[in-house]
Amino acid sequence: MKEVFDYIDSNKDSAIELLSKLVSQPSVAATGQGIKECSDLGLRLLDELGANPKLYDIGEGSPLVAGEIKSKKNPSKTILFYNHYDVQPPEPLELWDSPPFTPTIRDGKMYGRGVSDDKGELAGRLKLTEAFLRTWMDVPCNFKFVFEGEEEIGSIHLGQYVKKYPELFKADGVIWEFGGVNPKGRPQVVLGVKGILYVQLTSKVAKKDAHSSLGAVVQNPAWRLVGALNTLKKGEKIMIPGWYDDVRKFTKEELGWIRKAPYEAKAIKADLGIKNFIDNMSVEEVKKALAGKPTCTICGIYSGYTGEGSKTVLPGEAFAKIDFRLVPDQDPDDLIRKLRKHLVTQGYEDVKITYSEGEKAKRTSPKEPIAIAAKIAAEEVYKSPPIIEISSAGTGPMYLFDAPCVAIGGGHSFSNAHAPNENKDLRYLVMGMKWVADTVNRFAEA
Repeated sequence: MKEVFDYIDSNKDSAIELLSKLVSQPSVAATGQGIKECSDLGLRLLDELGANPKLYDIGEGSPLVAGEIKSKKNPSKTILFYNHYDVQPPEPLELWDSPPFTPTIRDGKMYGRGVSDDKGELAGRLKLTEAFLRTWMDVPCNFKFVFEGEEEIGSIHLGQYVKKYPELFKADGVIWEFGGVNPKGRPQVVLGVKGILYVQLTSKVAKKDAHSSLGAVVQNPAWRLVGALNTLKKGEKIMIPGWYDDVRKFTKEELGWIRKAPYEAKAIKADLGIKNFIDNMSVEEVKKALAGKPTCTICGIYSGYTGEGSKTVLPGEAFAKIDFRLVPDQDPDDLIRKLRKHLVTQGYEDVKITYSEGEKAKRTSPKEPIAIAAKIAAEEVYKSPPIIEISSAGTGPMYLFDAPCVAIGGGHSFSNAHAPNENKDLRYLVMGMKWVADTVNRFAEA
């Protein structure tokens, strides 16, 4: 791998330039801003690599970009790089220290929306492929690329692409779209993701806002919604009947990996500005919860007047956005039915449920060849044994991929993904490219 690593080192400025080009192109899935332009950019970049790319469009949502480079040395094995070119909305704009779509480098970090999630990883995979092609004149095995444009809104059409174009997704292993190092710079091999059920609850009483003096005789939808929300949890337990019926318990092996993995609780608390975790959880309890605890989170709640000063108003409607994080064997389609039944049983049949997205959880065994290759490569590149994480606390459409998946790359813990001042530590951009390159080479040789 020395030739490949040397090429990555000597061409890091080119990688930074490519990342800057990607970040400069807005691609906000929630609003559609720049999505077509960014998909076209991804198509051009794959074409420049010789990946024979194609733009796939099912007539709704964002286009899918896919391509493949065949290996002369090892055409019987295939690795798939899954990434997404869409990003989160940049708001609130006033909290950015530099414009979100004007990539800016400060103190060894590039700042911009999408620089970490996920354009840094996308750029890294393109450049490490270039490194193989320029030094070996080949890739270690077949390389497939799938870039989607709706990951940030729940990959709502990716399942349709999988059904319509199954050949695009066939592989022996998948390098997932995120990954990197913990707060102390130690590499993490992440073997799964949680699922999600995202809904909006709406309470509507009147067709318009009214004077708050009518609160004496007209029901307040905000209080109605608060009552409905209050039935969903007691303490930290989700109170919807049957919610935990299908939760898969940890195996002894998984518990062993959880116990072995360090967790930098002090650094995480400092970054968030909190003193304690829920119920003063111990570090081991925190690790178990992040990997395997179903959650119910109010992501946003709105009703009436929220500006400065006072306004005596009785709202006509109230809204709450909620995400439920799911663990293996929980099915979002089953759970939304249980949520509806629960609200009706509790007397809140008037509270409307609007389904936004749903994804199942998935885990890969640490014994899979792709997981073993990632572990050994991490030790080689970082000169440090990696942390094995059986699941991320976050979510992605991993369950749609039949092949085993590992999440590795050049991310770092304090990248502010989804928040203002999102950033990419450029040291880990380079290290991540080497880690992934070494992993796919070891996987190809396994």
